[in-house]
This record gives sequence, C-alpha cells and structure tokens, in this order.
Amino acid sequence: TNRYLVDNNALIALGRDRVASAFFRAYCQVTTDVLREAEEHPHLAQLQANAYPLTPAVLSQLRTVMTQLTIGDTSLVDLYGNKGTADPGLVASALDAMAANEGVLFHEEWAVVTNDRGVAAAAARHGVVTIKPAELARRVDESD
Repeated sequence: TNRYLVDNNALIALGRDRVASAFFRAYCQVTTDVLREAEEHPHLAQLQANAYPLTPAVLSQLRTVMTQLTIGDTSLVDLYGNKGTADPGLVASALDAMAANEGVLFHEEWAVVTNDRGVAAAAARHGVVTIKPAELARRVDESD
C-alpha cells in the first residue's frame, strides 16, 4: 500500500475535488504543521480528521532532520522569511511513519508529496521518497 504525506503546496496544486476524493481520504494525510498553513482550505475538517499526529516520536525524528542542516542553510526553513515552517515536520513525520513499518511483513510505502525543492532535498538525505503533486493527481484520477 502506498501512503502519502501531502505538503500545503501540493494541496493547492491538487485542487478541491481531488482532496475530497475517496482515494485522498484513504491514502493521504497532512501533518499538524501543514494544517496550520492550510487553515483556509475548503476541506479543512476532512484534513483535520485524518491528520498525521505530532507525537514524541515525530519530535525525535525532527531532531534528526534538523541536525542535518548546515548553519545558514535556508533551503528547508527560513524563519526570517516566514517560509518552510511545516517542512521539517513533514520529513520527520515521514521518517516516523517509515520507522513504524520496520519489521512489519506487509508494510506501507510512504512518500512526501511536494513541489518544494528544499523538502525534496531534505527527504532525499533521509531516504524518504518524494513525488510531485502532478503524480499524485494522476493516481487520484486513475482511482476514480
């Protein structure tokens, strides 16, 4: 089974109908940080109901993600520019989901869905698969 953690930029690219689809509800989640960014989304209640929880294990993974950044690197997080506040949590949540699969016979494959190069680079550093929103859109459309 493929599962997806969806970035806010991907929610916008996917459009309302795909986010409301049965496929999205079954296989896609957003993190609590992405929820904060998507607070104006028309399907916010649905996104909240299926949000990937922020747990101590995710926070531990967040430490791992942040330690891989070099001083001055704003490709993932730019606090002065108010950009990327959800991005490290997205990668950390993917690492948490992947860790939960360890030792499981029938495990789920996780991917982060984003158009953000900084997220994709951080995910790649940690062995997390990323796909573009257009690819997820194709999968949603094919499921109908």
